[in-house]
Amino acid sequence: MARESEVYAKWSLEMTRSGLFRPGERVGVAVSGGGDSILLLDFMTRFAAKNGLTLAVVHFNHHLRGAESDADESFVQELAGARGIEFFGGGADVARAARETRGNVEATARRLRYKFFFGLVNQGSLHKVATAHTASDQAETVLLRLLRGAGTRGLGGIYPALEGSVVRPFLNLTRAEVQSELRARKLDFRLDSTNLDTRLARNKVRASLLPLLEKEFNPAVVRLLKDLATRARDDEAYLEQQARDRARPWRVREGTEEKIPWSPLGDFHPAVERRVLRQMIAAARGSLRGVTHDHVEALRRFVADAQSGRRLVLPGLVARKEFDWLVIGAQPQAEPAQAEPDSGFSYPVEAPCAVSVPQLGLTFRFKIVTPGEAETSYTKCGLVRLNTARLSQGLVLRSSRPGDRFQPQGSRKPTKLKELFRQHRIPWGQRSLWPVLQSGAEIVWVRGYPPAAAVSPAKQAVMIEEEPYRPA
Repeated sequence: MARESEVYAKWSLEMTRSGLFRPGERVGVAVSGGGDSILLLDFMTRFAAKNGLTLAVVHFNHHLRGAESDADESFVQELAGARGIEFFGGGADVARAARETRGNVEATARRLRYKFFFGLVNQGSLHKVATAHTASDQAETVLLRLLRGAGTRGLGGIYPALEGSVVRPFLNLTRAEVQSELRARKLDFRLDSTNLDTRLARNKVRASLLPLLEKEFNPAVVRLLKDLATRARDDEAYLEQQARDRARPWRVREGTEEKIPWSPLGDFHPAVERRVLRQMIAAARGSLRGVTHDHVEALRRFVADAQSGRRLVLPGLVARKEFDWLVIGAQPQAEPAQAEPDSGFSYPVEAPCAVSVPQLGLTFRFKIVTPGEAETSYTKCGLVRLNTARLSQGLVLRSSRPGDRFQPQGSRKPTKLKELFRQHRIPWGQRSLWPVLQSGAEIVWVRGYPPAAAVSPAKQAVMIEEEPYRPA
């Protein structure tokens, strides 16, 4: 075996100290056939022999370059065989997948490639997969994200480890160091023709912008951008933890929804508030895919300015204000075109009777009682009584409707139900199905309120009680 180079010796020591690899692990080396991945395989082969690792070669064929892509796969498979290393191959028609999902080809390629990597780990074939991203790749990523307006999270660039399953051991090596090692070791590798296409943003940064910055501004710009990414990741980790700690006393999980009182949220530092909102979105939605800085800023303005009952639509989510609370939950599925807008209800009532309302999961029982019975039941159970002598014919139990007005006992004039709901803090999502009892053209009872002034109890009363609805 050739004498270890200074670059390899430094890298090997760094890997030993980092604890990125542990003796006994099965590590897949992601080999595209390009120079970076070929050198990573060479370095990992030497490192594995001294540190008790078992290696495999992992290759994903994107089928973007026809015969050239297939030749890359054959080259990598033959290389694995020559070194006596197990080969795991995968692939997908990335161009077609991008068309079907209306996605970016580069982003689709990455998604499918990493799905393959994670699959190998999840099924137990490997403990982790190592990719050959270099410090130069990191610098390109930071520049691209800076030009797109990224914040601290985006400027963190390529992370050294992804969910503990994908690791990047070459992030401290520059492309110049890699190329120098390839020449010194006389290693063969494949050239990807798409890397020469400067219509692609990353290739343009690689071919034009980084060389310009190195020549005209700072020859160490790659190292500086790599270090910036490291500091950004450290800052982001600290701020994320601060956001979790600050929100913990206030943040509530109810079913699939995330809730937090909007008043203390607005008192958080903007850097913390943004992260709390992102964390809530991620928890309610499962990911932050498609959620941009503009979405988070729109949500911050919504928290500061919107009135109770207002809604803000976000990617895959709806945020709403319910009195003192900001609530973030999944966006409801669109109703079929022929469905009724609010799935309201309306049932005739002929007391004594029981009326089941499946939409509410409740059954309402209407009983005719004497004043003594009503008083005993009312005191014991908190039930509602209505004067039968003052009720018109044709009682109807229905859901509330826009424009409804009601005058409960103790009120001087009828009030819109919308205003009563707001005063009594009835959640916005419950209002459209809130039960009311109509007699003729007048609402004589609204759930949770005293009866109408005109139908207060006398000699005989209708008592309303409710119980859980039990389907037959």
